[in-house]
Amino acid sequence: MNCINNMWRYSILSLLLIGVSCHTWAQNVVFTAQPQATRMGVKDNVRVDFTITNAQNLQTMAPPSDADFIIVQGPFTAQSYSSSFNGRTNVTSESITRTYILRPKHEGTLTIPPVLARDAAGHTYQSNPVTIQVGPGSMQAQRRAPNPQQDPFADQDDNALAMMQRMQRQLGQIQQQMQAPAAGPNTAAATPINDEEIKKDLFIRVEVDKSKVHVGEQITASYKLYSRLPMQVGISKLPSLNGFWTQDFDIPKQPKPTEEVLDGKKYQVFLLKKSALFPQQTGTLELDPAEAKGMARVIRQEKHRMSDMFNGTLMMNDPVFNNSFYNTTAYRDVEVHLKSSPIKVTVTALPEKNKPEDFGGAVGNFTIGGKLDKQELTTDEIATLTLTINGSGNLKLIEAPRLTLPNGISTFDPQITDTVTGHTTTISGAKIINYVISPHLAGDYDIPSVSFTYFNPQSEAYVTAHTQPFKLHVKPGKHGGSIATTGGSAMKDIHDIAVQPSSEIAPKGKPILFTGGYWSMYAFPLLAFIGLIVWKKRDEELSKDTVLLRSKRANKVALQRLVIAKKFLDEQSKVPFYEEISKATWLYLSDKLSIPLSALSHETATEGMNMRRVPQSLQKRVGDVIWECESALYASGSTDKMANTYEETVKVISELEDAFKA
Repeated sequence: MNCINNMWRYSILSLLLIGVSCHTWAQNVVFTAQPQATRMGVKDNVRVDFTITNAQNLQTMAPPSDADFIIVQGPFTAQSYSSSFNGRTNVTSESITRTYILRPKHEGTLTIPPVLARDAAGHTYQSNPVTIQVGPGSMQAQRRAPNPQQDPFADQDDNALAMMQRMQRQLGQIQQQMQAPAAGPNTAAATPINDEEIKKDLFIRVEVDKSKVHVGEQITASYKLYSRLPMQVGISKLPSLNGFWTQDFDIPKQPKPTEEVLDGKKYQVFLLKKSALFPQQTGTLELDPAEAKGMARVIRQEKHRMSDMFNGTLMMNDPVFNNSFYNTTAYRDVEVHLKSSPIKVTVTALPEKNKPEDFGGAVGNFTIGGKLDKQELTTDEIATLTLTINGSGNLKLIEAPRLTLPNGISTFDPQITDTVTGHTTTISGAKIINYVISPHLAGDYDIPSVSFTYFNPQSEAYVTAHTQPFKLHVKPGKHGGSIATTGGSAMKDIHDIAVQPSSEIAPKGKPILFTGGYWSMYAFPLLAFIGLIVWKKRDEELSKDTVLLRSKRANKVALQRLVIAKKFLDEQSKVPFYEEISKATWLYLSDKLSIPLSALSHETATEGMNMRRVPQSLQKRVGDVIWECESALYASGSTDKMANTYEETVKVISELEDAFKA
C-alpha cells in the first residue's frame, strides 16, 4: 500500500513540475480580466485589471462595455515583466495592464463582457468575462483567507483521485499568478517599500550642456525621467528659471523612451522638457528642480517551496518535494513624488576689451542683410528698409540697430518680427526689422550701410557685420517738396531796368524802420535760434539722463509690443502672442522701475513697485499676467484665454502708468 502511495505521490509531483515547466516555457498570449471584488454595492466602485501577456506590438485594447457599468476613471496603463524558473533557465514574459475604475448602473448579477485587443500583425485576443454580484447601498468587499480546518477536501478520503483534484486546482492558481503578475492587490509584496528603494529605479535628472557661460550665451537644459519600473508619472511643477530668458524646444506629446546605461544599470529614459536658457545676469545661477507625481508599480520576485502550497498538510517529510521550488512575481502600486536635484551654472560678464559702442547684447553667431523695397519715389510716398538678422543665439533679445539717415529723410519706430526655426539643439532663425522711411525733400540720397555687432562665444570675440549701402532717388510729389540740391536752371528772362526821375519817387506810408514787419524780420530768427538752443540743451540733458529717457519711452515701447501681440491674437498664434505680452510687461517694468533687464525678476519688480507705492491689488494683477504668460509658454493647451489676457494686460499697463504718475 505504501509503495502504491509513493508511486502516486511521485507521479503527481512529476505532473505538477511538468505543468509549471510547461507554463514557464510556453510564451502563448494570455489575456485576463481580474476584478478587485466579485461582490459590491450599487454605490461602490470596483477596480478591474485587464492584463495581456506576451502580446507582440500591441496596438489597441478596447474599453469595457458600458452596458451595466460606468467608467469612473481610467484607463491607467502599466507595463511589467515577470520571470519564472524551471530548474535550469529563467523565462521572461512581458505584461501590459490597463486598469479601469467602474461603477454599476443597477443591482443584480452583472457581467462585463470580454474585451478585445489587437496586435500589429492583426491578431485579435479576447479576455474572459467577469461576473459581479451587485447589491443595494454600499458594502465592503471581503476576502477571506482559506482555513485549513474548513477544507472542502477534509471530509473526503485521502485517496489518489482526491489528491489529484486538489493539486490540479492549486496548480491552476499558481499558473494564474504567473500569467498575471499584475492581477490585483492580493499579490502585493508583504514587506514595506521605502522611498529610497524606489528612487534607485525611478528618478528625474537635469542635464545641461554647459556649466560655465557668458551673459546671453545659450545653455541647453534637458529634464529626463529615468525608470526601471512600470509607472504612470507626469510633471506636477515646472522649474522657476529666475535670471534666465527661456525658449522651449518642441518635443513629441507622447515621447518614445530611449535606453541609457547609468551606473551599470539599463534605464528607460523619457524626455519631459528641453529648453534653451539665456542667462541675463552674472553670478552663480541655480536651475530650480522639476517635480513629478504619479504611480509606480514595484515588482519583486518571490521564491516558494512546492510544499508550501499545501499548507504543510501533504508530504511534509518528503525531501524531494521539500527541495523543489517555484517563482512568483509580486507587486505593489505606490504613489511617488519625484524631484530633480538643482543645477548650478556660473555666468560671467561679457569682456569689456574691444567692446564696440553699438553693441546691443546679441550673443551667438549671426549674419545681417538689408533690402530697400523702392529706389525711386516721390515726397508723397514712403519706402521700407528691411533688415534681416539670421543665425543662432539670443535672437529675441537683440535690439534693433540704429539707422543713420541723411537730412531730408526721417523714419519711425521699427516693426520687429521674430521667426524661430530651430527646434532641436540650438535656437536659430531670423529677426526681421522693418523701418518705414519718409522723405521730405526731393533729391538723391545715399543711406550708409547698417552695422550690427554681436559677441561670438566660440571665438570669444566681438564681430561687426555690415549691410550694403543704399541709394534713394526722390522726386517732388503733388503736395510739394522742394529740391534738396543746390543746382538748378538759371533764369533766362532778363527784364529792362525801369527809368524814372527821382523827383517822382516819393515815400509812401511810414518809413520801413518804424514798421513791425521790419523788426519782425530780426525777431523771428532770433526767437527761433533761442528756441533751438533750448530744445538742443533739453535733448542733451534728456540723453544724459537715461533713467528719465527710459521712463518716458516705457509706455510707447509697451504699446508697440501690444500692437504686435494683437496681430498674433487675430491669427490665433499662441506662443508668439504670449511672448510679446511677456516682453511688453517685463520691458515696461524694466524702464519704469529703472532696473536693468538682466537684473529684473519677480522679487526685484515687487520691491520696485513697493517703493513707487503701487497698490498691492495692482501688483497682484501684474503677477497674474506674468504667470499666465509663463504657464501658457510652458504647457500646451487651448487659445481661449488669449483675448482675456490681452485686455487685462492693456488695463494693467494703463493703470500702472497712472500709478507711476501719482
